[in-house]
Amino acid sequence: MNLLKKGSYILLVFLASFTISCEDDNDDVASITGLDFVVATLNSDGTKTGVIPTTAFGNGNILYTVDFGATADSDTDLFQTSAPMVTYDYPDETMTYIITVTASLEGVADVSITKEHKVTFVVAPPPTAGGNPLAGTWRLAPESGAFGVGPAKDNVSWFSSSADDVTGRACLFDDEYVFNADGTFSNVLGADTWLEGWQGATPDGCGTPVFPHDGSAAATFTYDAGAGAVTLNGKGAYLGLSKPFNGGELAAPGDAPDSITYIAVLDGDTLELDIEIAGGGFWSYKLVRDAAPSIEGTWKLAPESGAFGVGPAKDNVSWFSSSADDVTGRACLFDDEYVFNADGTFSNVLGADTWLEGWQGATPDGCGTPVFPHDGSAAATFTYDAGASAVTLNGKGAYLGLSKPFNGGELAAPGDAPGSITYIAVLDGNTLELDIEIAGGGFWSYKLVRQ
Repeated sequence: MNLLKKGSYILLVFLASFTISCEDDNDDVASITGLDFVVATLNSDGTKTGVIPTTAFGNGNILYTVDFGATADSDTDLFQTSAPMVTYDYPDETMTYIITVTASLEGVADVSITKEHKVTFVVAPPPTAGGNPLAGTWRLAPESGAFGVGPAKDNVSWFSSSADDVTGRACLFDDEYVFNADGTFSNVLGADTWLEGWQGATPDGCGTPVFPHDGSAAATFTYDAGAGAVTLNGKGAYLGLSKPFNGGELAAPGDAPDSITYIAVLDGDTLELDIEIAGGGFWSYKLVRDAAPSIEGTWKLAPESGAFGVGPAKDNVSWFSSSADDVTGRACLFDDEYVFNADGTFSNVLGADTWLEGWQGATPDGCGTPVFPHDGSAAATFTYDAGASAVTLNGKGAYLGLSKPFNGGELAAPGDAPGSITYIAVLDGNTLELDIEIAGGGFWSYKLVRQ
């Protein structure tokens, strides 16, 4: 049997010293009961599939044989495991397969069950030039009525979340629903989310996310503004609550569908959603988009040791690092302002003096009148790409941190300043960490703080 060709398995190996005790455990089992398995789609194109078999008897001696049903005349889709999951890559086509799982235990009759699994082959559409209007990170609106259920769309008369739920169910209200510009979708749940009885919670409350509604789905999305609909493709992907699906509510996590479509009304940074369940009921959600990270404002070097330095890698200032004394000793540098304006323009505001070095004509290095073109006179603009972690300044003489480093080197004379500089940028609230690679694999690093 070829068990390695197109999948993966984990074989549980027992030490010889446990053999007798394991055999004794088997003697207590008259039959294998409770055989079941969960099927999950593990990639965005829908072809990689995982199977997790379970039984009521869990001493680890049961051997599961999983037949993915893709080939009739070979065993390349047949795997054995004693561990949580086996995976298989189906062909790139939409088709329904019969998956069979057989549980075996020495001295006990084998038990088998089968389930249908539809592979929906998806080719994610390329992002449009104007970007996807849903792109961004969304959460439940932190207000009463953020989610509920009732007899019609936008009607939550049967149940509606309260203002107290914003804190009482904080583990739900902090969940993120992320629509990426490339058409992929993610549930970002963190360490906990809201769990209910159908997921094994007793009582309902915050707990560790349960597969497949744990953010592990390799999901995609489509949004049709004309039809007022958003569809998530990927088992375990959801918006709002994980229980409702088109036409019903889940009784067990393993019953999650491969696709869910929501009625969607987008109004700027607010997304109103409805999904019809059984009996004419509708679950309704109100999501709000997180504000896009922005570097607008006035920034200065952080008034602390290590605010700038250079070393052999990003965030490594082992070759040179500014000290706490430099905050006052180079005060003319630490008071320089780097201003990102809302209209996309950028300014270096240096005042009467800044730090000068030998390549700018200073003897010795020290505070002095700014030297053109690094004197704040540049008519500069900027672009910030949070996804690419990059900020670019366009305009000869515009810079961040120190004026000497540029992409690939360090200036020997002010007139050699480039027309554009790009920095590696990591924005965390009011802190901006910057790196720029110079010659020889070195990196200058800066830490700026927003004023």
